[in-house]
Amino acid sequence: MTRGTFDFKRSPSGSDHDPALTVVVEDDPDIAALGEEWQALEARADGSFFTSWTWIAALLANGLVHPLVVRVEAAGRLVAIGIFHRRARGFSRSLSLTSVDDPEYDAPYVEHNGPLVDRDYPEASGIWWQAIGRLGASVVYLPGIAPEALPGLRRLGTVLVERQQPAPRRSLAPVRACGGDVTALMSPNSRRQIRRAIRACEQSGPLTLDRATTPDDARLAFARMAELHRAGWRRRGQAGSMSPLFCRFHLDVLARGVAAGTADLLTVRAGDRLIGHLYNFRYGRTVSAYQSGFAYDTALPHEKPGLVCHALAIRHYAEQGLEIYDFLAGAARYKTSFADHARDLVWLRLAMGHAPLALMIRARARVAAYRDRRDI
Repeated sequence: MTRGTFDFKRSPSGSDHDPALTVVVEDDPDIAALGEEWQALEARADGSFFTSWTWIAALLANGLVHPLVVRVEAAGRLVAIGIFHRRARGFSRSLSLTSVDDPEYDAPYVEHNGPLVDRDYPEASGIWWQAIGRLGASVVYLPGIAPEALPGLRRLGTVLVERQQPAPRRSLAPVRACGGDVTALMSPNSRRQIRRAIRACEQSGPLTLDRATTPDDARLAFARMAELHRAGWRRRGQAGSMSPLFCRFHLDVLARGVAAGTADLLTVRAGDRLIGHLYNFRYGRTVSAYQSGFAYDTALPHEKPGLVCHALAIRHYAEQGLEIYDFLAGAARYKTSFADHARDLVWLRLAMGHAPLALMIRARARVAAYRDRRDI
């Protein structure tokens, strides 16, 4: 294990804290000690499930990151933390935040990414992002982060935004006010479709939603969900995302999260007939709809298993007092039909100095500017 530190002698206007914040960079950390620190900070932070120790511990346990940990400390108190995967490429070094930057190994797709920051030290967030410029990497991959970080990152290097996607969300307080009936808040067309689908399902018996309460039950439901997911994608001529690595990683997440109440494997049935499964994450008062598998092959006319499962899940979480049902990134029609607002997420690469990627981005920008001038 190696450890290095450097100080930032700057604090935003209006901060009540000591302006001297120390950045601590550590590779190959002691995992047990890291877990204790991380979970203690979680209690003082407003993160996401993807910055929780449940997710980070599963990444580490499955060897999906070769960790470089970046901390911000105030007088020895941990106030921000994030973890990078580090990889040497020839004479350069690349970093990727809470991910591997490899299509196969990034199957455990990360969103709402970024540092975990003590809510009493908001200035630590800016310091943590600034520290990226001093980590010695030529390229840093930052997937699923908030676009608010972009201005600061552009001051560090050359930014290539690979994509920007909305994460549609449904506020649950209005659903509670409607007695749990989310369709009352939807467009007339969506309302008709979902209510008709619910009536069609109920021809087989009452609709029920159950949550796996033990890791064993969750594993069985996950296996059924994976097969339904694959079958659904085979019908479209594609493979889907349920690779062996994906399943191994998420079985670890379930083992950690089901007992803690942070990972839900839901099963929806009409009588004895399976309608589908939802795999969701709970963090604070937000639930994230991460993965699913629906019984399309046995669906009856007018049934829409996916819409029915999400409608029941939204009612379930509204009744439990949660505030947000997050459909995560992507503008699929079913997501936007349920949602009443969205948050944008960006996937980008930050190229430092004269890294080849930075030179390529600048060359493309010059060509584009030249073409624009010719078109005037």
